[in-house]
Amino acid sequence: MKLFGIFGIFGIIFITQVSCHSVNYHQPKGIIEDLIPTEYQKNPFTQQNVEITKKVYGFKYKFSSPSNEWFEWKWKYKRVETNEMIKKFGMPQSIFEPFQATKKNVRLRNQAIKRSFFKEEGSKLYPDFNRMIPFYMGFTSPLYALTIKTLGKDSTPRERVEFLLRFVQDIPYGIPPTHSNSKVISGILSPPQIFIEKWGDCDSKVLLLSSILAHEPRYKILLVYLEKHLLMAFEGRPHPNDSFIVFQGSKFILADPTGPAHLKLGRPGPDFNGQFKKIEPLQITSLDRRIPHYVSRLIKVNKVKSPTN
Repeated sequence: MKLFGIFGIFGIIFITQVSCHSVNYHQPKGIIEDLIPTEYQKNPFTQQNVEITKKVYGFKYKFSSPSNEWFEWKWKYKRVETNEMIKKFGMPQSIFEPFQATKKNVRLRNQAIKRSFFKEEGSKLYPDFNRMIPFYMGFTSPLYALTIKTLGKDSTPRERVEFLLRFVQDIPYGIPPTHSNSKVISGILSPPQIFIEKWGDCDSKVLLLSSILAHEPRYKILLVYLEKHLLMAFEGRPHPNDSFIVFQGSKFILADPTGPAHLKLGRPGPDFNGQFKKIEPLQITSLDRRIPHYVSRLIKVNKVKSPTN
């Protein structure tokens, strides 16, 4: 866990981070910073490719399914718009500077925190997943469409969750830095930045998987905060031996998308011992489930030969 102090007349406020264990092109407006992960790990045979042109990010990800079949997904984003929206997340360095606590300054500071997709709880600042997920959901609409195209419209909700859980787990694991693009990001990557960087940690992958599944109204999703880890849970009927929690009278099945281990739905691993610090339900509206102009509707699924045969 990493803490950052913010000094002002009101004292110190802390930001916490949940820790989990060449192409030539023109530089467009709003270029994003390349990041270096720590504790990088990657599953063998998986592939993550990003083709960068002046106008477009083109993605090609190869991964294994729960039935050990192999697939390749392709999709695209408009580059300039994507870079600008990635840079919306993160607090400016000015938040850390001393300030005179007048009503105007406090109001401006609070607005800056909100614009940065952070929230204040007591004396601490946290990334606000309930605001980040609706904002970045447009970027995951191709992933939801790819899931339906791969599994078919008759696939069950559990089959879709299990398939996407494996897809996200096969994205390499790495812990992001605390700063990106001259802003404090508290070790979190937004969904489009995960795909561009080609890795993510537990927090970032929970954000990613939640934002994909949130396109389907039937999925009720919880964020489950542990001491040094973040899980998610989905409302549903648990299978025998599934780990689940009861929230407001309903059962939610636990999932850990961190990877690289292929932990199955309902098997969150040793970090969960039945205890958690906090549960946060996600709040998604129908207006959030739209396909924005900066995301291409052209997607492609290829079933590929298993590299182990």
